[in-house]
Amino acid sequence: MDDVDSIFADDVELIKNADVLEEDYTPEEILCRDEVLKQYTSVFKPIYKGRPPQNAFLYGDTGVGKTAATKYLRENLERDIKRKNEQLPENERISLNVVWINCENFTTGDHKTSSYQVAVGIANRLRDKGNRITGTGYAPQDVYDIMYEELDKLEGTVLVILDEVDKIGRDDTLLYELPRSRDIGYVENVRVGVIGISNDYTFRKNLSPKVKDSLCETEIKFPAYDAEELSKILKARAKLALYDDAYSQETISLCSALAYQEASGSARRAIRLLRRSAEIAEENGSEQIQEGHIRQADKDLEYGNIVESIVDQDDEKLYILKALAHLDKASLTPARTRTIHAAYARVVRAYSTVGGKDPLTQRGMFNHLSKLVMFGFVNTIDHNKGVGGGQWNEHEFSDDVDPQKVKDAFEDRNLEWLNIDVRDLGE
Repeated sequence: MDDVDSIFADDVELIKNADVLEEDYTPEEILCRDEVLKQYTSVFKPIYKGRPPQNAFLYGDTGVGKTAATKYLRENLERDIKRKNEQLPENERISLNVVWINCENFTTGDHKTSSYQVAVGIANRLRDKGNRITGTGYAPQDVYDIMYEELDKLEGTVLVILDEVDKIGRDDTLLYELPRSRDIGYVENVRVGVIGISNDYTFRKNLSPKVKDSLCETEIKFPAYDAEELSKILKARAKLALYDDAYSQETISLCSALAYQEASGSARRAIRLLRRSAEIAEENGSEQIQEGHIRQADKDLEYGNIVESIVDQDDEKLYILKALAHLDKASLTPARTRTIHAAYARVVRAYSTVGGKDPLTQRGMFNHLSKLVMFGFVNTIDHNKGVGGGQWNEHEFSDDVDPQKVKDAFEDRNLEWLNIDVRDLGE
């Protein structure tokens, strides 16, 4: 059947199965991870054998297979337990419940996550939609009691997977109690195992010794992929996702090399790059992905990564970046700290509702500005005119940031882009 004439159709189709290039796709085989998979499988074996579960802490950079391996082993474990139960009498059958929580999704207004918020998330995951609790208004112990009550309604083993567990920060109450919940007496009917997944190994180093003893029973490091491994992974995805004539070995090699150089060996970046390259080729009516398509895709992804990084900042840093954006548009950058503070104060007041918070003092704002410099969003220019001339600093966007990216980040956060007049702040 021919395609219906549509403005959404392209003259050529290079992608035959876009799902294979999605982040939530679980491949039938996990490539280039034999050693860590062997170690990781041993964590799941006790559950398959009907024994108490182990706890594990996984760490490694973004895109090195932590989440993919966890999904792969989870699916295999659930399938194999189902097969095993078919051969067992009813009273010997193994019961497994999995609760998967991405800790980044449970943040407060100031973009912080806590044990409290994650406990709310776990409780609500187990409750019916009309019976869920709010993220505020409960004493912490009440929230934990509700969570343990919901967990104890389940049977057998409960495996709690805490993805991006480092977002919890220093409030590690949940990370201590949850793995020990049966020993402490918080649950009686289930045995709880916890798997923490983190992009930040320093988070593990900063955990209290009592949490390390419980959560980090087994530690598994996922190293970065090298260019050859990325090429192997990408070739397997391309074979399933693209038509045979849509790409060449040069396509795979260049996508792999760029992901290795620019994203610390991230398979996620390589797969995103392949997908975007195919989309650009389709938009241009090309029957095969060319080098120019890949280079353009790389620029598109880099732009998106910077916007995403800005989105992740807390409100104060967003307001400072917005202040710099208005100063930049008015040709008033680089700007001194007091000028940025004056613009920042106008931004805060523009976004404050009745009873809203006041702007930070210049010193308080400067602490956030310094973090933005450290993160690479802002550059500082030091001026020193000697003994008689004095010293001062000025600030401007780094080469990677511009007003449009800040505006895109605001819109991604569902914040209206208000126009703030700062032209009178020129010094």
